Amino acid sequence: MMKFAFLFLTLGLIVFPYFLHLDKKILNKETFKATISASLVSAIIFSAITLAMQLAGLLFFNIDSTIGVVIGHIPLELYLLNFSFSFAAVSVYQYFNIRFPKNDLQKYSLAVSNLLLGLCVAFLFFGYTKWYTLLTFATLAIVLFSIEYIGRLRFMYKAYRAFLVMLVPFYLVYGILFWNGVLHVAENQLTGMFVAKIPIENHFVALSMLLVSVYIFEFLMRKRSV
Repeated sequence: MMKFAFLFLTLGLIVFPYFLHLDKKILNKETFKATISASLVSAIIFSAITLAMQLAGLLFFNIDSTIGVVIGHIPLELYLLNFSFSFAAVSVYQYFNIRFPKNDLQKYSLAVSNLLLGLCVAFLFFGYTKWYTLLTFATLAIVLFSIEYIGRLRFMYKAYRAFLVMLVPFYLVYGILFWNGVLHVAENQLTGMFVAKIPIENHFVALSMLLVSVYIFEFLMRKRSV
């Protein structure tokens, strides 16, 4: 049964947005294509990063705890997880935007982003010898800087709100993966900080993935409306 647990968790994330759709019609014709496209691009980017980490010996998978389909040294479920997490994140983002449309706290989002950028700098300074830590916070720093100081789309408060909600499925999925030894990270490449056996770095990988997905979604929706 454990061989299918990873796959079931991944598929559960894909199904989750359809329950939200029952309350608020988030997956209409106008938004569905943008959601799928944004999720695919995000999945490709972070699957490439994962593959690079795996080839560098930073990540390990217990293939015996998967269905056994491996593409480029990475189990199929991981590719599906990157897509399904992005898909669920954009769906949650849309759902809360419809249900709670007020954007009063957007004015504080830049301060939060700057705080996160400062955190990235601190981790990069103190953890530059840890490759998993280095890649994680370098990626997040690039994403945050690009959105806040290069891009013109403003959505970060709503994105942070969606991330807080997505921490629930994040802990469920990654908690099971790490607790059952399906996914391992080289401990000598980590800061050594964990939450429920999940490396602190993985929380920020998830944030980067969500921000990339939401940015692409907003870009596509803005382009479509022009």
